[in-house]
Amino acid sequence: MPEPSTSRLGLYKPLNDGSELVNVQQDLNQNWDKIDLAAGFQACTSTTRPSTPYSGKAIRETDTARTYLHNGSSPASGGWVQIPNSASTFDADIDLTSGRQLNIGGSSSAAAIATVQAATSSNLLSSRVSGDTASRWLVNADGFMGWGPGGASGSDVSLSRSGVGTLTVTGNLAVTGIGQERYVVKPSDTARTSTSAVADDPHLTATVVANGVYIVRFVVFATTADPTSTDIRTAWNVPSGSTGLKLMHGPGDTAADFGSGTNTRGRFAGRQYSTTGSYQAEASAVAILEESIITIGGTAGSVTLQWSQTVSDTDAVTVLANSYMHIRRLA
Repeated sequence: MPEPSTSRLGLYKPLNDGSELVNVQQDLNQNWDKIDLAAGFQACTSTTRPSTPYSGKAIRETDTARTYLHNGSSPASGGWVQIPNSASTFDADIDLTSGRQLNIGGSSSAAAIATVQAATSSNLLSSRVSGDTASRWLVNADGFMGWGPGGASGSDVSLSRSGVGTLTVTGNLAVTGIGQERYVVKPSDTARTSTSAVADDPHLTATVVANGVYIVRFVVFATTADPTSTDIRTAWNVPSGSTGLKLMHGPGDTAADFGSGTNTRGRFAGRQYSTTGSYQAEASAVAILEESIITIGGTAGSVTLQWSQTVSDTDAVTVLANSYMHIRRLA
C-alpha cells in the first residue's frame, strides 16, 4: 500500500521504506500535471468546477471570467466565494463591516459612500428600467435630482439648489400628505330650478383622509333670475364625525339687508356644517365666502359645497363658472 496522497492536490506518494520502484508516470508525471493545473487560478467553466476542492482552492471560469475561492465548507458545490475582478460582472452581495467606507475617486469625506466626480453635472447615481434610453431618476455630483419617463426627453421634473438658501422645483409639485394644497375651479355654470333642498355641487368637492385637519374655503359667485323672491341657500356635506364651524360671509339673508351687489349688509355667521344659511342674490353676480378649519373624524370621504334656491321657483338660481374651492391639509 502506498502512502496516503497529499491532502490538497491529491499527489501520489510511494512507500517511504524504499520497497517501491519509482513509476515515472504515476510518481512524477501525474503529480506534475496536478501541480501545474493547480498553479494560480485553475481554469474551468461554470459547469466543470472541481468536485473535491480544498479550502483555499482558487478557480477562474473561462465562460464567465469570474474568479472564486473555496471556503472549505460542505457540500463542496456551495463553498465557492466569488472574488471581484474587472473582467466580469459580480454575481454576489458585497457586505462591508459597520464603519467601513466605499470610496470612489479618493474622496476625503468620511461618509459611508464617498465619491469625487469630474464636474458638478457628472452623474453620481442613476436608475433605469430595461429598455430605457435615459435615466428615470438620477443624482448629479452637485446634488441635482431629476426624474423622467426613461425616454429620450430625459428628466421632466427636478429638484436642485439654484442659489444661496434656495431649493428649486421644476415641474408640477403634488403633495399627498400634510401640506397638500388643492384648488378646484368650477368649469361651467350650474343652474337649479324648483328646489329648496340643498344638494351637492357637481364640481366644488375634494377628498379628505380620516383624522386629517384641513383649512377649506369656498368662493361662490351666484346669480338669480328672480331677485325679488328667489335667492341661494348653502350647506356643507362632510364625512361623519367631522368637527368645526364654518364662517359664512356674504350678502344678508333678508330683502331689507340687500340694496344691490355693491350696497348691502353683510352676513357674518358661524354655523355647523349641515346647518343651512341663505344669501340674497340678484341678476348680477354676488360673491359668497365660506371657510373653516375642519377636523375629519375616523371616516374618510369628501368635503362638498351644497346649495339650492331659498324658495322653490321656476326661475333659476345659478352658481357660476370660476367659483372655486381651496383646500389645504394642516395635519
